[in-house]
Amino acid sequence: MTTAHRTSALAAGLAMELRYNSDALVGDLVEKIVAADRHYADATLLTAEQLRKSCIDNLGAMVDALADRADLRLEPARAAGRLKAELGIPIASLLHAFRLGGRNVWSALVERAVEPADRDLGDLAADLWEIVDTFSDAAVQAYHDTELDLARADEHKHRQLVRTLFDDHSANPGRLLDALRTLGLPESGTFAVVVAAGDDHPTGQRLTSILADVGIQSVWDAGLETTLGLLVLPPTAESASAFDRLTTVFDGRTVDGRVGVSAVFATAHGIAAATAQARLAARGARPGTLVRFGADPLAHLLVSAPDASRVAATSILGPILSLPDAERSDLLAALDVWFRSGGSAATAAEMLYCHRNTVRYRLRKICELTGRDTTDPAQSAELYVALRAVTLI
Repeated sequence: MTTAHRTSALAAGLAMELRYNSDALVGDLVEKIVAADRHYADATLLTAEQLRKSCIDNLGAMVDALADRADLRLEPARAAGRLKAELGIPIASLLHAFRLGGRNVWSALVERAVEPADRDLGDLAADLWEIVDTFSDAAVQAYHDTELDLARADEHKHRQLVRTLFDDHSANPGRLLDALRTLGLPESGTFAVVVAAGDDHPTGQRLTSILADVGIQSVWDAGLETTLGLLVLPPTAESASAFDRLTTVFDGRTVDGRVGVSAVFATAHGIAAATAQARLAARGARPGTLVRFGADPLAHLLVSAPDASRVAATSILGPILSLPDAERSDLLAALDVWFRSGGSAATAAEMLYCHRNTVRYRLRKICELTGRDTTDPAQSAELYVALRAVTLI
Protein backbone atom coordinates (compact mmCIF):
# COMPACT_ATOMS: atom_id res chain seq x y z
CA MET A 1 0.00 0.00 0.00
CA THR A 2 1.57 3.28 -1.10
CA THR A 3 1.70 6.43 0.96
CA ALA A 4 -0.68 8.06 -1.53
CA HIS A 5 -3.20 5.27 -0.95
CA ARG A 6 -2.79 5.48 2.85
CA THR A 7 -3.28 9.23 2.91
CA SER A 8 -6.31 9.02 0.60
CA ALA A 9 -7.77 6.41 2.91
CA LEU A 10 -7.04 8.70 5.85
CA ALA A 11 -8.90 11.56 4.18
CA ALA A 12 -11.76 9.24 3.25
CA GLY A 13 -12.02 8.13 6.86
CA LEU A 14 -12.19 11.71 8.06
CA ALA A 15 -14.84 12.44 5.44
CA MET A 16 -16.92 9.52 6.70
CA GLU A 17 -16.53 10.74 10.28
CA LEU A 18 -17.71 14.21 9.31
CA ARG A 19 -20.82 12.77 7.69
CA TYR A 20 -21.90 10.91 10.79
CA ASN A 21 -20.31 12.81 13.68
CA SER A 22 -19.34 16.39 12.88
CA ASP A 23 -19.97 17.88 16.32
CA ALA A 24 -16.43 17.79 17.67
CA LEU A 25 -14.55 19.05 14.58
CA VAL A 26 -17.15 21.60 13.57
CA GLY A 27 -17.77 22.80 17.12
CA ASP A 28 -14.05 23.41 17.59
CA LEU A 29 -13.85 25.35 14.32
CA VAL A 30 -16.85 27.55 15.19
CA GLU A 31 -15.29 28.42 18.55
CA LYS A 32 -11.97 29.32 16.94
CA ILE A 33 -13.62 31.50 14.30
CA VAL A 34 -15.67 33.45 16.85
CA ALA A 35 -12.73 33.80 19.23
CA ALA A 36 -10.27 34.92 16.54
CA ASP A 37 -12.40 37.48 14.72
CA ARG A 38 -14.57 40.14 16.35
CA HIS A 39 -16.57 40.57 13.13
CA TYR A 40 -18.06 37.12 13.70
CA ALA A 41 -18.44 37.68 17.44
CA ASP A 42 -20.13 41.07 16.92
CA ALA A 43 -22.25 40.06 13.92
CA THR A 44 -25.85 40.52 15.02
CA LEU A 45 -27.35 39.19 11.79
CA LEU A 46 -25.22 36.03 11.48
CA THR A 47 -26.82 33.37 13.67
CA ALA A 48 -24.91 30.58 15.38
CA GLU A 49 -26.84 28.09 13.26
CA GLN A 50 -25.84 29.84 10.03
CA LEU A 51 -22.17 29.82 10.98
CA ARG A 52 -22.32 26.19 12.06
CA LYS A 53 -24.03 25.09 8.85
CA SER A 54 -21.48 26.98 6.74
CA CYS A 55 -18.65 25.23 8.62
CA ILE A 56 -20.26 21.79 8.22
CA ASP A 57 -20.87 22.28 4.50
CA ASN A 58 -17.40 23.64 3.72
CA LEU A 59 -15.42 21.24 5.92
CA GLY A 60 -17.34 18.33 4.43
CA ALA A 61 -16.79 19.53 0.86
CA MET A 62 -13.06 20.16 1.44
CA VAL A 63 -12.46 16.75 3.02
CA ASP A 64 -14.47 15.03 0.27
CA ALA A 65 -12.28 16.78 -2.31
CA LEU A 66 -9.17 15.69 -0.39
CA ALA A 67 -10.34 12.07 -0.45
CA ASP A 68 -11.32 12.24 -4.12
CA ARG A 69 -10.07 15.17 -6.20
CA ALA A 70 -12.77 14.45 -8.75
CA ASP A 71 -15.35 15.37 -6.08
CA LEU A 72 -14.86 19.14 -6.04
CA ARG A 73 -18.03 20.86 -4.83
CA LEU A 74 -17.57 24.64 -4.59
CA GLU A 75 -21.17 25.65 -3.94
CA PRO A 76 -20.67 25.67 -0.12
CA ALA A 77 -17.77 28.11 -0.56
CA ARG A 78 -19.84 30.31 -2.88
CA ALA A 79 -22.75 30.21 -0.42
CA ALA A 80 -20.40 31.30 2.37
CA GLY A 81 -19.12 34.20 0.24
CA ARG A 82 -22.65 35.34 -0.60
CA LEU A 83 -23.80 35.14 3.02
CA LYS A 84 -20.84 37.12 4.40
CA ALA A 85 -21.29 39.82 1.75
CA GLU A 86 -25.01 40.12 2.50
CA LEU A 87 -24.29 40.47 6.23
CA GLY A 88 -21.41 42.92 5.78
CA ILE A 89 -18.70 40.67 7.26
CA PRO A 90 -15.34 41.77 5.79
CA ILE A 91 -13.72 39.64 3.12
CA ALA A 92 -10.57 39.31 5.28
CA SER A 93 -12.70 37.62 7.95
CA LEU A 94 -14.13 35.26 5.35
CA LEU A 95 -10.66 34.21 4.20
CA HIS A 96 -9.40 33.83 7.77
CA ALA A 97 -12.24 31.42 8.49
CA PHE A 98 -11.20 29.26 5.52
CA ARG A 99 -7.61 29.20 6.77
CA LEU A 100 -8.80 28.12 10.22
CA GLY A 101 -10.87 25.42 8.57
CA GLY A 102 -7.82 24.14 6.70
CA ARG A 103 -5.81 24.01 9.94
CA ASN A 104 -8.57 22.08 11.66
CA VAL A 105 -8.70 19.53 8.86
CA TRP A 106 -4.94 19.14 8.96
CA SER A 107 -4.92 18.68 12.75
CA ALA A 108 -7.65 16.06 12.46
CA LEU A 109 -5.70 14.17 9.78
CA VAL A 110 -2.52 14.16 11.86
CA GLU A 111 -4.40 12.93 14.95
CA ARG A 112 -5.92 10.07 12.98
CA ALA A 113 -2.65 8.90 11.41
CA VAL A 114 -1.92 5.63 13.22
CA GLU A 115 1.27 4.47 11.45
CA PRO A 116 4.58 6.32 11.61
CA ALA A 117 4.67 6.46 7.83
CA ASP A 118 1.37 8.28 7.88
CA ARG A 119 3.12 11.14 9.66
CA ASP A 120 4.81 11.88 6.38
CA LEU A 121 1.81 13.72 4.99
CA GLY A 122 3.59 16.20 2.76
CA ASP A 123 1.69 15.24 -0.37
CA LEU A 124 -1.62 15.41 1.46
CA ALA A 125 -0.71 18.79 2.99
CA ALA A 126 0.00 20.23 -0.44
CA ASP A 127 -3.33 18.91 -1.69
CA LEU A 128 -5.17 20.29 1.34
CA TRP A 129 -3.87 23.86 1.00
CA GLU A 130 -4.50 23.83 -2.73
CA ILE A 131 -8.10 22.89 -1.94
CA VAL A 132 -8.33 25.63 0.71
CA ASP A 133 -7.07 28.14 -1.87
CA THR A 134 -9.59 26.92 -4.43
CA PHE A 135 -12.45 27.22 -1.94
CA SER A 136 -11.23 30.65 -0.82
CA ASP A 137 -11.09 31.88 -4.42
CA ALA A 138 -14.64 30.65 -5.07
CA ALA A 139 -15.87 32.34 -1.89
CA VAL A 140 -14.14 35.63 -2.77
CA GLN A 141 -15.61 35.65 -6.27
CA ALA A 142 -19.10 35.03 -4.88
CA TYR A 143 -18.50 37.76 -2.27
CA HIS A 144 -17.56 40.31 -4.95
CA ASP A 145 -20.45 39.27 -7.20
CA THR A 146 -22.88 39.68 -4.30
CA GLU A 147 -21.40 43.05 -3.37
CA LEU A 148 -21.98 44.21 -6.94
CA ASP A 149 -25.54 42.88 -6.94
CA LEU A 150 -26.25 44.58 -3.61
CA ALA A 151 -24.77 47.87 -4.85
CA ARG A 152 -26.94 47.69 -7.96
CA ALA A 153 -30.00 46.93 -5.85
CA ASP A 154 -29.22 49.83 -3.49
CA GLU A 155 -28.67 52.17 -6.43
CA HIS A 156 -31.94 51.07 -8.03
CA LYS A 157 -33.80 51.52 -4.74
CA HIS A 158 -32.23 54.96 -4.32
CA ARG A 159 -33.26 55.97 -7.86
CA GLN A 160 -36.81 54.77 -7.28
CA LEU A 161 -37.06 56.70 -4.01
CA VAL A 162 -35.75 59.89 -5.61
CA ARG A 163 -38.14 59.45 -8.53
CA THR A 164 -40.97 59.11 -6.02
CA LEU A 165 -40.28 62.63 -4.75
CA PHE A 166 -41.32 64.15 -8.07
CA ASP A 167 -44.52 62.12 -8.50
CA ASP A 168 -47.99 63.48 -7.79
CA HIS A 169 -48.77 62.56 -4.16
CA SER A 170 -52.05 64.42 -3.77
CA ALA A 171 -53.87 61.10 -3.24
CA ASN A 172 -51.23 59.58 -0.94
CA PRO A 173 -49.08 62.22 0.77
CA GLY A 174 -47.68 59.65 3.20
CA ARG A 175 -45.69 58.05 0.39
CA LEU A 176 -43.77 61.29 -0.14
CA LEU A 177 -42.95 61.59 3.56
CA ASP A 178 -41.74 57.97 3.67
CA ALA A 179 -39.42 58.61 0.73
CA LEU A 180 -38.02 61.75 2.37
CA ARG A 181 -37.28 59.94 5.63
CA THR A 182 -35.59 57.04 3.85
CA LEU A 183 -33.41 59.45 1.87
CA GLY A 184 -32.54 61.41 5.00
CA LEU A 185 -34.25 64.59 3.81
CA PRO A 186 -36.31 66.96 5.99
CA GLU A 187 -40.05 67.45 5.58
CA SER A 188 -39.75 71.20 5.92
CA GLY A 189 -37.02 73.75 5.34
CA THR A 190 -35.85 75.80 2.37
CA PHE A 191 -36.29 73.80 -0.85
CA ALA A 192 -35.93 74.34 -4.58
CA VAL A 193 -36.28 72.06 -7.61
CA VAL A 194 -33.83 72.03 -10.52
CA VAL A 195 -34.58 70.79 -14.03
CA ALA A 196 -31.56 70.33 -16.28
CA ALA A 197 -32.51 69.56 -19.87
CA GLY A 198 -29.89 67.94 -22.07
CA ASP A 199 -27.13 65.47 -21.26
CA ASP A 200 -23.98 67.59 -21.17
CA HIS A 201 -24.20 68.75 -17.55
CA PRO A 202 -22.43 67.14 -14.53
CA THR A 203 -23.77 63.82 -13.23
CA GLY A 204 -26.10 63.69 -10.25
CA GLN A 205 -23.37 62.20 -8.06
CA ARG A 206 -20.96 64.97 -9.06
CA LEU A 207 -23.61 67.65 -8.48
CA THR A 208 -24.37 66.24 -5.02
CA SER A 209 -20.69 66.47 -4.12
CA ILE A 210 -20.16 69.97 -5.54
CA LEU A 211 -23.26 71.43 -3.89
CA ALA A 212 -22.54 69.77 -0.54
CA ASP A 213 -19.38 71.88 -0.38
CA VAL A 214 -21.53 75.01 -0.15
CA GLY A 215 -24.07 73.54 2.26
CA ILE A 216 -26.69 72.42 -0.26
CA GLN A 217 -28.06 68.92 0.27
CA SER A 218 -29.41 67.46 -2.97
CA VAL A 219 -30.74 64.33 -4.64
CA TRP A 220 -30.97 63.81 -8.40
CA ASP A 221 -33.07 61.76 -10.78
CA ALA A 222 -31.31 61.41 -14.13
CA GLY A 223 -33.61 60.65 -17.05
CA LEU A 224 -32.80 60.15 -20.71
CA GLU A 225 -33.22 63.82 -21.63
CA THR A 226 -33.85 65.61 -18.32
CA THR A 227 -32.32 65.52 -14.86
CA LEU A 228 -34.44 66.53 -11.87
CA GLY A 229 -32.92 67.67 -8.60
CA LEU A 230 -34.35 68.50 -5.20
CA LEU A 231 -32.24 70.97 -3.23
CA VAL A 232 -32.33 71.53 0.52
CA LEU A 233 -30.86 75.01 0.83
CA PRO A 234 -29.05 76.71 3.74
CA PRO A 235 -30.95 79.25 5.87
CA THR A 236 -32.53 82.09 3.88
CA ALA A 237 -29.68 84.49 4.58
CA GLU A 238 -27.27 82.14 2.81
CA SER A 239 -29.58 81.03 -0.01
CA ALA A 240 -28.47 83.80 -2.38
CA SER A 241 -24.83 82.68 -2.29
CA ALA A 242 -25.97 79.07 -2.63
CA PHE A 243 -27.85 79.97 -5.83
CA ASP A 244 -24.79 81.79 -7.11
CA ARG A 245 -22.82 78.59 -6.61
CA LEU A 246 -25.52 76.59 -8.38
CA THR A 247 -25.34 78.95 -11.35
CA THR A 248 -21.56 78.59 -11.45
CA VAL A 249 -21.88 74.79 -11.46
CA PHE A 250 -24.01 74.81 -14.59
CA ASP A 251 -22.98 77.92 -16.52
CA GLY A 252 -20.09 77.21 -18.82
CA ARG A 253 -20.43 73.45 -18.38
CA THR A 254 -23.37 73.02 -20.71
CA VAL A 255 -23.38 73.63 -24.44
CA ASP A 256 -26.97 73.02 -25.43
CA GLY A 257 -28.54 72.27 -22.05
CA ARG A 258 -31.11 74.53 -20.43
CA VAL A 259 -31.37 74.66 -16.64
CA GLY A 260 -34.38 75.89 -14.72
CA VAL A 261 -34.74 76.45 -10.97
CA SER A 262 -38.05 76.82 -9.16
CA ALA A 263 -38.95 79.46 -6.64
CA VAL A 264 -37.99 78.57 -3.07
CA PHE A 265 -40.66 76.73 -1.05
CA ALA A 266 -40.95 75.66 2.57
CA THR A 267 -42.49 72.17 2.71
CA ALA A 268 -41.96 69.01 0.71
CA HIS A 269 -45.59 69.05 -0.38
CA GLY A 270 -44.63 71.89 -2.74
CA ILE A 271 -42.32 69.67 -4.81
CA ALA A 272 -44.86 68.94 -7.56
CA ALA A 273 -45.68 72.63 -8.16
CA ALA A 274 -42.01 73.56 -7.96
CA THR A 275 -41.14 70.90 -10.54
CA ALA A 276 -43.63 72.48 -12.95
CA GLN A 277 -42.03 75.88 -12.32
CA ALA A 278 -38.52 74.55 -12.91
CA ARG A 279 -39.62 72.88 -16.16
CA LEU A 280 -41.04 76.18 -17.41
CA ALA A 281 -37.88 78.02 -16.41
CA ALA A 282 -35.70 75.46 -18.22
CA ARG A 283 -37.79 75.64 -21.38
CA GLY A 284 -37.50 79.42 -21.32
CA ALA A 285 -33.74 79.48 -20.76
CA ARG A 286 -31.20 80.19 -23.48
CA PRO A 287 -29.07 77.17 -24.40
CA GLY A 288 -26.22 76.76 -21.94
CA THR A 289 -27.69 78.95 -19.19
CA LEU A 290 -29.57 78.67 -15.90
CA VAL A 291 -32.79 80.60 -15.24
CA ARG A 292 -34.71 80.90 -11.98
CA PHE A 293 -38.49 80.84 -12.18
CA GLY A 294 -39.78 84.41 -12.15
CA ALA A 295 -36.58 85.90 -13.58
CA ASP A 296 -37.99 85.92 -17.15
CA PRO A 297 -41.80 86.05 -16.91
CA LEU A 298 -42.33 86.54 -20.64
CA ALA A 299 -40.35 83.39 -21.46
CA HIS A 300 -42.35 81.43 -18.87
CA LEU A 301 -45.59 82.68 -20.39
CA LEU A 302 -44.57 81.80 -23.96
CA VAL A 303 -43.39 78.27 -23.21
CA SER A 304 -46.46 77.57 -21.07
CA ALA A 305 -48.64 78.04 -24.15
CA PRO A 306 -46.44 76.86 -27.04
CA ASP A 307 -49.19 76.47 -29.62
CA ALA A 308 -50.55 79.98 -29.06
CA SER A 309 -47.00 81.37 -29.00
CA ARG A 310 -46.19 79.67 -32.30
CA VAL A 311 -49.33 81.10 -33.90
CA ALA A 312 -48.48 84.60 -32.63
CA ALA A 313 -44.91 84.36 -33.94
CA THR A 314 -46.09 83.25 -37.35
CA SER A 315 -48.76 85.95 -37.47
CA ILE A 316 -46.33 88.73 -36.61
CA LEU A 317 -43.07 87.56 -38.23
CA GLY A 318 -44.48 85.27 -40.91
CA PRO A 319 -43.14 87.25 -43.92
CA ILE A 320 -39.64 87.22 -42.42
CA LEU A 321 -39.79 83.53 -41.46
CA SER A 322 -40.62 82.61 -45.06
CA LEU A 323 -37.49 84.30 -46.47
CA PRO A 324 -34.37 82.34 -47.54
CA ASP A 325 -32.22 81.26 -44.60
CA ALA A 326 -29.47 83.85 -44.93
CA GLU A 327 -31.80 86.85 -45.29
CA ARG A 328 -34.10 85.62 -42.53
CA SER A 329 -31.13 85.16 -40.16
CA ASP A 330 -29.80 88.67 -40.90
CA LEU A 331 -33.13 90.33 -40.16
CA LEU A 332 -33.83 88.34 -37.01
CA ALA A 333 -30.29 88.98 -35.75
CA ALA A 334 -30.70 92.71 -36.38
CA LEU A 335 -33.99 92.73 -34.49
CA ASP A 336 -32.54 90.76 -31.59
CA VAL A 337 -29.50 93.01 -31.25
CA TRP A 338 -31.67 96.13 -31.58
CA PHE A 339 -33.64 95.09 -28.50
CA ARG A 340 -30.56 93.96 -26.57
CA SER A 341 -28.79 97.25 -27.29
CA GLY A 342 -31.69 99.29 -25.95
CA GLY A 343 -32.67 100.61 -29.38
CA SER A 344 -29.27 102.09 -30.23
CA ALA A 345 -28.31 101.69 -33.88
CA ALA A 346 -24.67 102.48 -33.10
CA THR A 347 -24.41 99.86 -30.36
CA ALA A 348 -26.26 97.33 -32.49
CA ALA A 349 -23.84 97.97 -35.37
CA GLU A 350 -20.87 97.29 -33.09
CA MET A 351 -22.42 94.05 -31.92
CA LEU A 352 -23.17 92.95 -35.49
CA TYR A 353 -19.80 94.16 -36.87
CA CYS A 354 -21.51 96.27 -39.52
CA HIS A 355 -22.30 99.93 -40.28
CA ARG A 356 -25.18 101.52 -38.38
CA ASN A 357 -26.85 102.34 -41.68
CA THR A 358 -26.99 98.59 -42.32
CA VAL A 359 -28.85 98.19 -39.04
CA ARG A 360 -31.30 100.94 -39.98
CA TYR A 361 -31.84 99.38 -43.39
CA ARG A 362 -32.67 96.01 -41.86
CA LEU A 363 -35.08 97.58 -39.38
CA ARG A 364 -36.88 99.38 -42.26
CA LYS A 365 -37.04 96.06 -44.10
CA ILE A 366 -38.62 94.43 -41.03
CA CYS A 367 -41.20 97.22 -40.89
CA GLU A 368 -42.04 96.79 -44.56
CA LEU A 369 -42.47 93.02 -44.24
CA THR A 370 -44.38 92.93 -40.95
CA GLY A 371 -46.19 96.24 -40.92
CA ARG A 372 -44.70 96.93 -37.49
CA ASP A 373 -42.31 99.76 -36.66
CA THR A 374 -39.65 99.33 -33.98
CA THR A 375 -40.09 102.98 -33.00
CA ASP A 376 -43.74 102.42 -32.04
CA PRO A 377 -43.95 101.07 -28.46
CA ALA A 378 -46.94 98.76 -29.01
CA GLN A 379 -45.71 97.45 -32.36
CA SER A 380 -42.18 97.07 -31.00
CA ALA A 381 -43.58 95.02 -28.11
CA GLU A 382 -45.34 92.70 -30.56
CA LEU A 383 -42.10 92.23 -32.49
CA TYR A 384 -40.23 91.47 -29.28
CA VAL A 385 -42.77 88.88 -28.11
CA ALA A 386 -42.78 87.22 -31.53
CA LEU A 387 -38.98 87.17 -31.66
CA ARG A 388 -38.81 85.54 -28.21
CA ALA A 389 -41.37 82.97 -29.30
CA VAL A 390 -39.31 82.09 -32.39
CA THR A 391 -36.26 81.65 -30.18
CA LEU A 392 -37.98 79.53 -27.54
CA ILE A 393 -40.59 77.44 -29.33
